[in-house]
Amino acid sequence: MKEDISYRSPTYYELAAPPELDWRKYRNEDWREYRREWDERPRRKEAGDFPLHLDIDPTNRCNLKCSMCPRTYYIQEGMSGWNPEGRFGEMDFSFYEKLIEEGRANGLKSVKLNFLGEPLVYPRLVDMVKVAAGAGLWVMINTNATLLSPDYSEQLLKAGLTDIFFSFDSPYKDEYEKVRVGAVYEKTLANIRDFMRIKDEMGCNGVQTRASMVLPENLSENELETIKADYIKLFRDLKVAEIGFGLPSVMGLDYEKEFGLFPGFICPDLFRRMFVFWDGPVGPCCGDWERRLVMGNARDTSLAEIWRGDAYRRLRTAHVSGHYEEIEACRQCSVPYLSTM
Repeated sequence: MKEDISYRSPTYYELAAPPELDWRKYRNEDWREYRREWDERPRRKEAGDFPLHLDIDPTNRCNLKCSMCPRTYYIQEGMSGWNPEGRFGEMDFSFYEKLIEEGRANGLKSVKLNFLGEPLVYPRLVDMVKVAAGAGLWVMINTNATLLSPDYSEQLLKAGLTDIFFSFDSPYKDEYEKVRVGAVYEKTLANIRDFMRIKDEMGCNGVQTRASMVLPENLSENELETIKADYIKLFRDLKVAEIGFGLPSVMGLDYEKEFGLFPGFICPDLFRRMFVFWDGPVGPCCGDWERRLVMGNARDTSLAEIWRGDAYRRLRTAHVSGHYEEIEACRQCSVPYLSTM
C-alpha cells in the first residue's frame, strides 16, 4: 500500500508514523511549544536571543567512507576547508559541558550530536546524552548504526536519548554496501532491530525513531517507486516510526551557475539552529561543510554573542532582503534548488 508523503523540507521528505507507532502522543507540552516556535521563528523572521537547537559534532572521525558523503568527497579530493588543520579528534568534554550549560541558561530546547562525524565513535557519547538530558533538552543523534550494539543501545536510552535517526541507504544488500563503504548490511540491520526491541522492552514509547536514505540518481520513476516501497516495508516491519528519503546534493556543483538564482529563498535555519564543530568554530548551516560561513568560535565567545553578532546579522539581512546571492556559500547551495526537484 502506497503511503502519503506527510512532511517535506527543502531536501528531504518523510512519512510520518502510523497511529500505532506515534511517539508524539507521549511528548509533553514543552516539546509541542518548542516545535511551534521552530516553525514560527522563520515565518516571523525573528531569531530571538538564542537558538532553539544546537547541532554539536562530537568528533570529525567516521568509521565508514560513504560514497555520497561530503566528508568522503573532501578527503578523496584533498580539500581541507572542512578540516582546516588536518586534525582528526574529539570535542573536549568540559567544552561540551560549557555549551550545554549556556544553552540551559538561555532556553535552549534540543541538541543533536553529530554533523560530519559518526557520533558513536566518540568515547563519551553516553555521557554527552546524559548531560544534555539532565539539562532538560531533547537529545538526538543521527547514526550509521554500525556500532550500535545492544549494550550501547541500552546505555543511550537510559542516559535520556529522545530521538535517533538511522542512515541506511538502500533496502538491498549490494546497493547498501556499495554506498555505505565499510558497513555490513546484515549486521547494521541487526543493530537497528536490537535497538527497536530494547526500546520497546524499556517502555521508551516517546523515543522518536527514523530510518532514511539518499535516493539514487538517474533512475526512472518506476524504479524509484519500487525502491521506496521496499524500503518502507523493510523498516515498517521493524516498527521504525518515521521513514525518510533525501534528495542527493552533487558534491562540487555550483548550483547558482547551473540553475540560476532562486528568487525569494530564505533559509529557515538562520532563525532557529546553530552548528558547533568539534574544535569550536560555529556555523549556521547543515550544508556548510567547508566552513565558509564561520560565525565565530565558541571557545572564546559565548553562543549568545555569536547568535546576536554582526556575522549572523549580515547573513540574515541578506536573506530577508531577497539577496541571499550576496553570500557565496548560500548562492552555490543545493537547498533552494532541490526543493523544486
